[in-house]
Amino acid sequence: MRILTRGSALALVQAERMAAVLRESGCPVEIVPWATRGDRDTDSPLCSFGGSGAFSGCIEEALLLGKGDGAVHSLKDIPSCCRPGLEIAAVLPRDSSADVLVCRENTVFDTLPEGASVGTSSPRRKAQILRIRPDLSVNNIRGNLSTRLQKLEDGQYDAIILARAGLERLGIRPEYACDLPFLPAPCQGIIALEAPALSPLFAIGRSVSHRETHLCSLAERSLLRRLGVGCHVPFAAKAQVQGEMLTLEAEILDPLGKDCLRLSCTAAVYGEQDALNAGDILAETFQENSDAARLLARSLAGEKQ
Repeated sequence: MRILTRGSALALVQAERMAAVLRESGCPVEIVPWATRGDRDTDSPLCSFGGSGAFSGCIEEALLLGKGDGAVHSLKDIPSCCRPGLEIAAVLPRDSSADVLVCRENTVFDTLPEGASVGTSSPRRKAQILRIRPDLSVNNIRGNLSTRLQKLEDGQYDAIILARAGLERLGIRPEYACDLPFLPAPCQGIIALEAPALSPLFAIGRSVSHRETHLCSLAERSLLRRLGVGCHVPFAAKAQVQGEMLTLEAEILDPLGKDCLRLSCTAAVYGEQDALNAGDILAETFQENSDAARLLARSLAGEKQ
C-alpha cells in the first residue's frame, strides 16, 4: 500500500507511526512523500491560498488521482468534510493536545515583556493570546517546526507557539518552554489515515483504529461541520471519553480576543452515531446562544474577507 504524506520530518515520523500499526496487521506499506502548495510557499499567509487545504487538499487530490492508496495527516489539518470518495479510515491514540510557548529567554507567558513578539499562524492561538495578554504583539509565522524554531533563535520573535505533540514526536525539548492554558484546536494531537471509502486500505484502517480517539474525533469534527467553522475561525474544542460518557467542550472567540464564550455537553456514547450526535447537540447549543451566534457571525465574516 502506498501511503502519501508531506515531506517534512514531522510528517514522515507521523506516517511511519501509522505505517508501523498497519504493518503489524499484516499490511505492507510504502511511504511516499508528496509536495504540497503550502510546503513550496513558506512565506505567504495560509489564508492566501486556502488554509489547511494548502497541505491536505493537495494530498487528497493526489489520492483521488490514484497516486496512492491512502494518506497520513495531522487530523486537525483536515477539513471537517473529506473530499467526496475519501474518509478517515483510522486514528492512532491521541498524543498531547497542549499548546506550548517556546521562548528565547528564561521566561513564561505571564512574564513576557509588554510588546513582545509572539509567532503563530493560528487565528485561534492569536485570539487566545490576546484574550489574556492584549499587550503582546502577535505576528504570523510560517515554515515547518525546525524552521520556526530557527526563526525564534535568530531573534525574529521573542516566543513562538507550537503543538506539544509535534515536539514530542520529534524528540525536541526546547530549553525554555511551558504549556499554555488553552483549549486546543479540534483534533489536535491526533494522527489520522485517510483512504478511499470502502477500499481495502480503508477496511484495514478501521480494524486498527483507536476506539476512544475515534469517538472523540467524530464528536469534534461533527461540531465543526454543523457550525460551518473553518481553519480561519478562532475556535477550539476537545472531547474526552471516560467509560461510556463523552464530554465535549468548545470555545468561540472574537478574532482579537476581546470576547469569548465556552460551552460544553456530556452524553452517553456507545458507538459512532452517539459521538456524532454529541457534536450536533453542542453545535445547536452554540447556535441558540445569542452571544455565541454573534461571535461566530463575526468570525465567519472575517474568514470570508
